[in-house]
Amino acid sequence: MIKVLIVDDQKTVQALLTDYLKDESGIEIIGFAENGQEALDIVRVCQPDIVLMDIEMPVLDGLSATRIIVEQFVQSTVLILSVHDEDSYLNASLQVGAKGYLLKTTPAKELINAIYSAYKGYFQLGPGLLEKYLYKISNSQLKSQEVEDLKNIITEQSNLLKEINSEKSHSISNSKKINNTNNLQSEIVDLEQKLYYLNHYIEKLKKRVIYIQNMVLVLLAAVAVLILVVYLN
Repeated sequence: MIKVLIVDDQKTVQALLTDYLKDESGIEIIGFAENGQEALDIVRVCQPDIVLMDIEMPVLDGLSATRIIVEQFVQSTVLILSVHDEDSYLNASLQVGAKGYLLKTTPAKELINAIYSAYKGYFQLGPGLLEKYLYKISNSQLKSQEVEDLKNIITEQSNLLKEINSEKSHSISNSKKINNTNNLQSEIVDLEQKLYYLNHYIEKLKKRVIYIQNMVLVLLAAVAVLILVVYLN
């Protein structure tokens, strides 16, 4: 049984998520929190497997709470559930250690599948966000090969997760299918590791590009000052 904590300051959202999950036999809602501080108090006592976390809340926001949970309560996995589909929110959520990012418009079936997959340790991006993320990467200043590698890893992971969820929904009945699923899961773990290291490398490249741009600006400013001094003399 997967223990789920719902963290959102809106009662209507709590009720909607409850309606989504209440009939799922493998999932148990263990509580609700209306801000990040309440979430930390419940996580400390109840140790949920999955925390569905909103971002914008009073007292303590969802990103700050997520960072603390990831650092102090390793048994709990955080999935951000937000109304925002902007890159800045997605990037900030991943930087604090969230295992995935879903929109509040995510259908019930997709949300349930995301909970099961995150519980197994797989990274999650909600419908539509994967394509947007790939588009952003494709239009960045990174080397084409790194971009292509990242796209292939994320796309392959997405396809493998779809296969696993499809097999689960059709009630696997023979050992051959079970072995296939285990093999798929092993492949996804390997892809997760490649994705982590590639993302880390890409972040280093981005910082290097920014550093070079700043150095160029400094040099241009220095040249401009030198020219001005020569002209005035």
